[in-house]
Amino acid sequence: PQREYTPREECASPTMANESLMIIAAIAAKEKRDVATADVAGAYLNADMEDFVVVKFTGRALQIMCEVNPSFKAGIRKEKGRDVLYSKLAKAVYGCLKSA
Repeated sequence: PQREYTPREECASPTMANESLMIIAAIAAKEKRDVATADVAGAYLNADMEDFVVVKFTGRALQIMCEVNPSFKAGIRKEKGRDVLYSKLAKAVYGCLKSA
């Protein structure tokens, strides 16, 4: 588990709840404030994954992976009668603590 070595209090998430956004927007409108936002699209994709994390692909996700790169077909294994592909992450993906 990702949180095995990282306490919840030391983790951060770059997202906010919709309710929080609406409250901030209402206050800004009432006070006639200017509001600006910024987003770095895919910024988490630049985070190197130092931990050993394995992703399991099955079903449609596996089919898409093999369509994008047919060489992945060589790594497919059978598990309980289903095609499975295990892959080690080189970069952080959305949802990993390293992405935050």
